[in-house]
Amino acid sequence: MRKLRARGLHEHVIVEIGKRIISGEYAPGVALPGETTLCSVLGVSRTALREALRVLASKGLVDPKRKIGTLVLPTGRWNFLDADILSWLLEAPDSERAISELYELRHLIEPIAASLAAQHARAADVAILRGAYDEMRVAGDDGERIAAPDLKFHQAIIAASGNRLFSSLAHVIAAALAVNFELVRHAPRGHTHSMPAHKKVLDAIADHDASGARVAMQQLIDDSQHDAMAVRRAAPRRRVRANSRRVARG
Repeated sequence: MRKLRARGLHEHVIVEIGKRIISGEYAPGVALPGETTLCSVLGVSRTALREALRVLASKGLVDPKRKIGTLVLPTGRWNFLDADILSWLLEAPDSERAISELYELRHLIEPIAASLAAQHARAADVAILRGAYDEMRVAGDDGERIAAPDLKFHQAIIAASGNRLFSSLAHVIAAALAVNFELVRHAPRGHTHSMPAHKKVLDAIADHDASGARVAMQQLIDDSQHDAMAVRRAAPRRRVRANSRRVARG
């Protein structure tokens, strides 16, 4: 239990400092507050703080300098494909830019991967896709249950593409999709509406229709982006309603 609490505290520090860097509260080129100050503000030990800073350094956010302190690195050094950084960007003031960039990445890779999968997919690859699709269908509009099979569906397409470079990018796509699923988990129109689009991708790959698979994947990504933007636009309204309820109870 002690180890679990320590790990939770460690993650808390990573998130708190990471979000403050992403939001600009801790600006690039400027040293973070000293250890004593950060430990006091965050209510953690020096050990927990140092471990968290090592993780943030691995993400390209900070760089410890002797006699200077821990510098916040320029945005050009940040690992924007890191799942944590992607999620923090989606909570930042310019979140719409992050959403657009996320979908630009997906459009760059996934339609081509789907086209290649249609050319190279074996029966076993199609079976994995069908299994993932069936799991999604069973999950229905349950945003929690549908995420894992949806991720499996997209990863199976990357694997079936036969492109070794795409396969090496599988973890990058997985990180982007994980953040994407979190973003659209509460989409106003639910998730079942996307099943026909997934079925078109599946059928095109099974039929070895490269052009059809590419177009179907483009449409699927466009549809997902529509949901993502709808959720983002609705977020302020949800916060206003939540605040109103709290005021009323007070």
